[in-house]
Amino acid sequence: MCMIRLVMRWIWLLCGFGGFVGYTLPYAWIGNSAKQCLEVCAYPFALPAYMVGGGPGALSPPNKDVGVDGMISVIGHELAELSSNPLVNAWYAGEDPTAPTEIGDLCEGLYGTGGGGGYIGQVMKDREGRTFNVNGRKGRKFLLQWIWSPELKACAGPNALD
Repeated sequence: MCMIRLVMRWIWLLCGFGGFVGYTLPYAWIGNSAKQCLEVCAYPFALPAYMVGGGPGALSPPNKDVGVDGMISVIGHELAELSSNPLVNAWYAGEDPTAPTEIGDLCEGLYGTGGGGGYIGQVMKDREGRTFNVNGRKGRKFLLQWIWSPELKACAGPNALD
């Protein structure tokens, strides 16, 4: 019972994660960004306390739902890692192969050209001021985190201006 509580507490602190079961069954788990660590899991639609008052402020979510729009970005992050490194042994960044850094983790918080150092990069805004970098079906808009491109040796994603 104590182990279950410990695992549940650990999961509560994460926005999402992936791994595999057995030898070849990959999985991803995504938390509810509206209910757990909103200021981290729904970033940049909600901001951590240390960022409040020091920049442009929280951005307006493209679908008017901070929690769901935050989850969409986490889903994209985890799916990119799951598809590029399903057994968490395909590659790593840095010098320590025992501490792999995956393609989503390398670009955490980057959504557009010029991003870095707490700045998400250049993104589009609609007439209502909602921020996005991807157009979906039926007028839907999304803000997806960029991922690392081994070919470009840089973070890359939708609406790249360079």
